[in-house]
Amino acid sequence: MIMMKVIKILLGKFQNFENVMKYLCLVLVVAFSLSGCMVGPKYKRPATQTYAGYSELNPAIKNDTASLVAWTEVYKDPELTKLIQTVLNNNLDLLTAIARVEEARSLYGITRADLYPSLGYDVGIRANNFKENSAAAGIGINHEGYRTLATMNWEIDLFGKLRHQKASSWAQFLATQNNAQAVRVSLIAETATFYFMLRDQDNRLDIAKKTVASRSESLKIISERFAKGYVSELDQLQAQQQLALAMAIIPNAERQIVVTQNALRVLSGQAPGNIARGFSIYDQQLPPEIPAGIPSELLQRRPDIIAAEQTLISQTEQIGVATAMRFPSISLTGLLGLASPQLTTLFNPASFAIGVGGGLAGPIFEFGKNKKRVAVQMKRTDQFNYQYQKIVLNAFAEVDNSLASLRTYKQEHEAYLTALTSASKAFTLTQARYDNGYTGYLELLIQQNNLFDAQLNESATQTQQNIAVVNLFKSLGGGWNVQ
Repeated sequence: MIMMKVIKILLGKFQNFENVMKYLCLVLVVAFSLSGCMVGPKYKRPATQTYAGYSELNPAIKNDTASLVAWTEVYKDPELTKLIQTVLNNNLDLLTAIARVEEARSLYGITRADLYPSLGYDVGIRANNFKENSAAAGIGINHEGYRTLATMNWEIDLFGKLRHQKASSWAQFLATQNNAQAVRVSLIAETATFYFMLRDQDNRLDIAKKTVASRSESLKIISERFAKGYVSELDQLQAQQQLALAMAIIPNAERQIVVTQNALRVLSGQAPGNIARGFSIYDQQLPPEIPAGIPSELLQRRPDIIAAEQTLISQTEQIGVATAMRFPSISLTGLLGLASPQLTTLFNPASFAIGVGGGLAGPIFEFGKNKKRVAVQMKRTDQFNYQYQKIVLNAFAEVDNSLASLRTYKQEHEAYLTALTSASKAFTLTQARYDNGYTGYLELLIQQNNLFDAQLNESATQTQQNIAVVNLFKSLGGGWNVQ
């Protein structure tokens, strides 16, 4: 009721106010009717090179992705799963990426708010007291004034500039969110890879220590035989040499273990130290089959591809922003409140003040600047388009490479496992022949080296087999429930 009285008073005070309001209402009707005329292109996913499917490389790979599981179900080693969770909780790169997501969310809120009227307030007091000479200088007049006003500013989005900016900001938020997801995927894969490398280094250290123990015993026996004149000094020297070579492996493995442990500690946001071990490289219960799905699903599953496409969408919307800047914009302003030259009359009905205004602004001739602005955004969009297509191609290549690695490392490990079995038997037989004087030490030396190399190669290929599973999971989107 009070507001209605105020409006009636003001309508009586301002003779043209009613006409101004009519014109403004007409402007609003026209503006809202034109607001659906958004300029600028609509996003369309770019065509990428077709890819037949992964099953051509490995027919045993399933296309059905219904059985895709989370990384917590893929890695059964309890210490590995604890380590991955620690990394996801504490990794500084991931925390930085998450902070960027929150920043992008806030930026989207800012651009969304630009679509709506901006309301504010203006409270002030002013008093001038100019003496004769200063008043004669014309710098002002003596007066005092008091005001308390509510203000409103609103740019009507006629041609979609603000809506394009809002859509661009939302796409950028989604891109940032998926970039953070890509960091999670990479961290899980990197942690598992380092962990399997660490367990391989532990295994190699164990092989080296056992070899040193065996060769130490062999040197002891040969030295005793040399002292009795049964063998030549050459046998003793060769045994000493082989023992020294095996002993050199131990500090090398210990050094690599420290480096790998510290890499894992840094990933988990911790100072250098020890890493708890779980299963050996031979006891890791990794899935025998990986459902690779079909190539088109990869576009919706890999976070780096999604992020690249959202970045492209965001940039496409910037073309609309630049295009809309070539057209006029309408802005409305208003105020409502109290103003009086005396504080005692500030709350008098006669002190009510209301004002509205509208403006139309747009470019006429700027020597092609606005046209060039659109051209710049279009060329930037082309760049993001090319990068998106490159990321898609790289993703297909990574899946193919991972499938090939999984298949070939399995075959390679089986071959080295056969070689290890044969080398172990050959060494046992040669040792017996040497002990009974049927062969020379050189033949035993060859079998010793063959066995040592076979043990290290078998360990390495078993580890590479485990890592191939990690890389395939990463290339397919990385543990399809990364949280």
